[in-house]
Amino acid sequence: MANERLTEGFVRDHFKSDVLVNSIKLEEQKSSNKNISDLLKGMSKGSGCGNGYPEFIITFPTDSNYIIVVECKASPNNHESKNRDCVKDYAVDGVLHYAKALSKEYEVLAIAVSGETERELLVSHFLWKKGASKYQEIHDKKLLSINDYLRLFANERFAENLRSVDIISKAIELNEEYNNYSIPELTRNTIVSGILLSLLNKPFRESFSSQPTVRSLGEAMMGAIKTTLSVNKVRSETAIIGEYSKLLSEPIFRENAVRNKATKKMVYSLEVLKDIITYLLKNVYPLTQMEESGFDVLGRFYTEFIRYAGSEQKQGLVLTPSHVTDLFCDLAEINGNDIVYDPCCGTAGFLIAGMKRLFKLAGNNKKKHDNIRTSQLVGVEIRPQMYTYACSNMMLRGDGRSNIYCGDCFQTKGAIDVHKPTVAFLNPPYDVGAAQQMEFIEHALDVVAPQNGRVAAIVQMSCAIKNNKQLIAVKKRILEKYHLKAVLSMPDDLFYPVGVVTCVMVFDSSKPNKGLKSWFGYFKDDGFEKRKNQGRIDARGKFSAIKEKWLNAYKNLEEVPGLSVRKEVSAKDEWCAEAYMETDYSTLCDDDFIKKMRDYAAFLVQSEKI
Repeated sequence: MANERLTEGFVRDHFKSDVLVNSIKLEEQKSSNKNISDLLKGMSKGSGCGNGYPEFIITFPTDSNYIIVVECKASPNNHESKNRDCVKDYAVDGVLHYAKALSKEYEVLAIAVSGETERELLVSHFLWKKGASKYQEIHDKKLLSINDYLRLFANERFAENLRSVDIISKAIELNEEYNNYSIPELTRNTIVSGILLSLLNKPFRESFSSQPTVRSLGEAMMGAIKTTLSVNKVRSETAIIGEYSKLLSEPIFRENAVRNKATKKMVYSLEVLKDIITYLLKNVYPLTQMEESGFDVLGRFYTEFIRYAGSEQKQGLVLTPSHVTDLFCDLAEINGNDIVYDPCCGTAGFLIAGMKRLFKLAGNNKKKHDNIRTSQLVGVEIRPQMYTYACSNMMLRGDGRSNIYCGDCFQTKGAIDVHKPTVAFLNPPYDVGAAQQMEFIEHALDVVAPQNGRVAAIVQMSCAIKNNKQLIAVKKRILEKYHLKAVLSMPDDLFYPVGVVTCVMVFDSSKPNKGLKSWFGYFKDDGFEKRKNQGRIDARGKFSAIKEKWLNAYKNLEEVPGLSVRKEVSAKDEWCAEAYMETDYSTLCDDDFIKKMRDYAAFLVQSEKI
């Protein structure tokens, strides 16, 4: 006798074993979401007016605009009818029945599954866009990963958002584990990075669980790292090995047992390390292999690990959010032949974004992809620890050449010039002060100038408005040779939880600034919201439309009330939209006034003035 429960079991196990399962909400038969339940009212597949109950409903906490609905049948004979109009008896017919109802409010991915064994399983996919009268059939005939389903929705920001929240939740979970065993904050990411790098080595992946002692496990991990570095022919291999070798001096790698602060019990170090490696192999390593995502995994982990390590934040380490690194590719109008350079690359977030965009432009051209990896990505990082993360990040994405140098970008300029970069992206250290941040930009411009290249940099707002001799001198030198194309005032909490106000400067190295106007944009609202344990995310899917509006104005150099203005500026002038832009009074309302008064009242209370 046919058993539909077996079919449902295949679907359930498939999604629950996915690396991104913790970032979705998987429900069966009915949804806790009232809006979904209301849309399924009266949508019974039978002749009555009862409610509809799909086998599975998948929603996404990071964006309420998308939904996946699954309908199952035991027999492949009941997969679909000729006209797809027998909703009660066929999987395809039934799931399209539900998708039509849900498409009134959602972008719906409908999946029909039939069969009691994995061998006979039939799968059909359909995309029903919100408000559309017809569906689109997708020709994948097997169950896909959650990441693949995200791509079918064709909203890159939504997919990036989900992966971001997923990695943050995993970083939080792992951070608590590290804290329980008193592993220092600044060592935690080195452990994650080292383990992920060692997992690239197949013999280590297959044998780590059988290592008999914590010492042998540490040595096996170091051996795998050295093999991976050797195969990839990484520059400054000695510096990377030196950073990872420090791990062997940590108690977790040196002592047979460590104390768990939460349980107050001693636990075998070997057991703890094997659990951490297994966790990373199952939950994080697969994310690093999704090269199309352009996701800075180690950067995300590092940001979470040092969240409460104030000393590191004071050193000026502020890692750039992924939607900003992606925006830089648009501001610089990257083409497929560009060579991207980052003089202070941190965990390589900009290089990963550049790689992602170049891959997209190259399409399926494998030869071009190989050239991108070997010749079109160049970076410098002075801190050995961060250099280690940058190289590891790139190697996890198959970048076997790793044109990343360990050193001072001002001292390595000769070596960088050989690569002939055409585009430079940078987020200089903020602890060096405004003048030196601008000197990093000047260096980047000098590097790309022979190729008439472009530079985009995100710096503290003080670089744009501060008035001191040293800063003015640097800005004067820059304007004498290069054109300040644009300055964008960015959201105040862009780098949450680090409090820093920033702007993005875009330069054209092909001409001096004299006689040319610069375009100033007021980009204070990017649609992102702060969410507990999720960071700052695009929770309502606003950024795509906002970004399109920004880029349209930027590319056309339009002056838009409340958004942008054009003006020729000198080194002594303020380089920000706020100084020149006219207020768009048509958008103001009573709520704006009330909010400002409340903010001011809160300020007075906080500063004990009332």
